[in-house]
Amino acid sequence: MRYLILTLVLFVFVQPTLAALKRCVDDAGKSHYYDKILPPECVDKATIEMNKQGVVMSRVEAKQAKQPKEDNAAQIAAAQKLEEIKRLDTVLLNTYTSEEEIELARERNVHPVKLTIVGVEKRLEITKTRLKDLLNQANQAEQIESPTLVSIKKEIVPVRREAQNLQNELKENQMRIERIKSQFDIDRKRFVELMTQKQQ
Repeated sequence: MRYLILTLVLFVFVQPTLAALKRCVDDAGKSHYYDKILPPECVDKATIEMNKQGVVMSRVEAKQAKQPKEDNAAQIAAAQKLEEIKRLDTVLLNTYTSEEEIELARERNVHPVKLTIVGVEKRLEITKTRLKDLLNQANQAEQIESPTLVSIKKEIVPVRREAQNLQNELKENQMRIERIKSQFDIDRKRFVELMTQKQQ
């Protein structure tokens, strides 16, 4: 008899739990009911658990979507970029008072590079002349089968290398001038924008 009463008591208390029903509302506002298997529509949604009489027994709040670390990193990078732009704008306004000053500064920066180019061009001209003479000597030595041909060919190698190096140096300095001009053009354009904003 004692076991029968105990079984009945357990059945009374366990029955509501087994009969518990869960409900969630999807993004479209539609309710979904389930007991064990979670419907896909209920993933990360607020859920209430009810007994068979419809009384709410427990509530699970919706999981907040975590912001990806990539988004945080992107926001930080964007904020840092904005700060850097503001800093550069401040430097630009503190450095120049007019477009003419920017033009003069550009010429001051370009001038020494132009002088370097003149020097390289002169050295290249001398080297090319030397290379031409050596090639002529090698050609003549080859025609008469002179034993000096070997030494002339050895001498040609470093001269030819020097000519190539000077041509590369010339090209680099010409590109350097273009970069300087481009940077000052950007600065001038930004300066005009900032001055226009100031006057508005």
